[in-house]
Amino acid sequence: MRFLIDENVFPKVSVHLQEKGHNIRNLVQAGLAGLPDDQLIQIARSEQRTLVTFDLHFGDIFRYPPEENEGIILIRIHPPLLGDITAAFDRLLNQHKDASFKGQLIVLGRTGYRVRRSKKNQQET
Repeated sequence: MRFLIDENVFPKVSVHLQEKGHNIRNLVQAGLAGLPDDQLIQIARSEQRTLVTFDLHFGDIFRYPPEENEGIILIRIHPPLLGDITAAFDRLLNQHKDASFKGQLIVLGRTGYRVRRSKKNQQET
């Protein structure tokens, strides 16, 4: 899978996902930290990457409709402990091997996740 890692996500999450064989672009490493949200989502769309973020703004399905994006994973794990985040990603990705997150907003929690799909197929898991 192809991920765009927001600047607010621990760099070790990028490393973990890369070690699992995923294609990662980290905004900080790319020198793109500080971009406005609208530019960030445009990069994710143009590069066909799922955005990984802690930024609650990306959970607004009216501002960022799932059907217009390659996928957004909103991390909602508090406290944000690295081991909890990587374990949650592992569970999510093991259940969605080789599947695309296109058109989905995934709210990733410590023990599970919720999925909001495009308006046409809106469901929760």
